[in-house]
Amino acid sequence: MARMLLSPVVMMMALLTAAPAPAPKSQPLTWMVTGTDVTFEMSSKDLRALRGGKEVFGLQSRKKDFLADLAPDPEDTRDRSDWDASQSFNVLSVVGPWASYEESSSGYTGGAHPYAHSAYVTWDVTKDKGAFNLLDVFPEKDVLAALKADGFVKKHIDDAKAFNAAKTVEALLESLQPGDDCVGFQYGIDSVKRSVAFHHVEGDKVAVRIAFSYDNESCRGNMFVVGVLLPIPASLKPALERANTRQEGFLMKDAKAVKAPSVSFEWEGSKSKKP
Repeated sequence: MARMLLSPVVMMMALLTAAPAPAPKSQPLTWMVTGTDVTFEMSSKDLRALRGGKEVFGLQSRKKDFLADLAPDPEDTRDRSDWDASQSFNVLSVVGPWASYEESSSGYTGGAHPYAHSAYVTWDVTKDKGAFNLLDVFPEKDVLAALKADGFVKKHIDDAKAFNAAKTVEALLESLQPGDDCVGFQYGIDSVKRSVAFHHVEGDKVAVRIAFSYDNESCRGNMFVVGVLLPIPASLKPALERANTRQEGFLMKDAKAVKAPSVSFEWEGSKSKKP
């Protein structure tokens, strides 16, 4: 039997026909928070929370407000050509309906000097921004004891008698000093309440990271993270277990493994003048 020889064109067509179809684009990771109507959607570029199909929390959707805040005022005649601004969000953990992320902003929009600020934020997506309070989740006495035991905190004691006698977190913070590293403990009660993220579970305790800001503008942009171990309240155990095993959300220790998103926006004054 004579052998059939295929022309190069025919062979190429055969190879193209046999090639596998392109892999579909990766879909966002989605999960519903047990006991709520909240669904999270997470991709490499965004973290969103939906209730009834409506977004109640999102990162990419913040770009509109970021640019709106920088829109020129018709009555402001200042030269904006050397102005610039940036904002970024790095997701740290998601436990139940609580999304924790690091928010940073910097730039120059007039005035004597540039600005820079970084903080952790925990947002309960079932409530308004700012409603989350760590001291509503954990007994204040446990948070107080953990802060008193922390080595970094103890290095900043200004009034040892007041430090030892403190019965509240706020009183404890008032007994501390900024130190050479310029820690903003005097503004720290809001940090303890909301500038937090959940790092890992250790037995019957959870490691919580608390981010304190700077003391004054000469050290703007600095952020100081304190880690404390807190006994897990019974009401929090199920949500923490689901986050720890990545069934619903994740802890800070796994943020890299789950490819938690980082989102950033930038603006330049000179570019704002271009059509």
